[in-house]
Amino acid sequence: MTKRKLWTLSGLGVLGLLSSFTMYWFYFAKPVPFPTNEQLVKEINRVFPEVSASVIQDTIPVEERHVVVPFISKKDNYGLSYWVWKKHKWTVLTIDTKGEPKIWKINRKDPSSFHIVWNIHPEDQLSSITYFLIRDRGYQITEGIDNYVPRVQMEKKASLQEKSYGVMELPDEWTGFMNAVLEVESTQKTNPFFNHFPEVNMFFGWIPYDQSEKEIFPEGSVNGSGYSNGNLVIDHMMILSKGDLELP
Repeated sequence: MTKRKLWTLSGLGVLGLLSSFTMYWFYFAKPVPFPTNEQLVKEINRVFPEVSASVIQDTIPVEERHVVVPFISKKDNYGLSYWVWKKHKWTVLTIDTKGEPKIWKINRKDPSSFHIVWNIHPEDQLSSITYFLIRDRGYQITEGIDNYVPRVQMEKKASLQEKSYGVMELPDEWTGFMNAVLEVESTQKTNPFFNHFPEVNMFFGWIPYDQSEKEIFPEGSVNGSGYSNGNLVIDHMMILSKGDLELP
């Protein structure tokens, strides 16, 4: 082998090592410590100036590379921001001026990665929220075969006595049910919503309660505005009343 070929091969080897290191550093390296509250406020207001964030209430890790940051604005709104470790830096990808409950689907095809996120305004004086996973019953005839789908209604209560904000992983029975539906639909491959949600007739909802356990509409926590770069899947949750439920 000539010296020229040897140098060429050596150069390609070094280039390959540098490329591998850069790829690892850029996409796979462990996250650095999360930004300080001052840095968070500055970045939120830089990305979405209309929000006028002022006070960081907390930083709540959802997973190693996903963090929820509830905040209070100068206009006394209680909002939410969603942060992701991406391309070797912490980036805020979605900001909501109000904190009505929503579903953050970190991996839209894996229900175990779904989390309910909320930040309720204290003036709404909520005591608790009951969250629901509901699948409506249905009936159809396919190729001469009658198919009946029973209703499914699951609930999980979250207390707001200590904190008006929070992040809740979906209960195991919810994710188990959704995974079972996904498995069935993956064999059918006829539902156009398969890549978006397990089933079109399935949805999440919530009912807010005051200190007397009466339903109440949280005026200060809904109908906000927001910023999103479109890279996160954060779905709306329907506000329900007892009239929407099936009770024993």
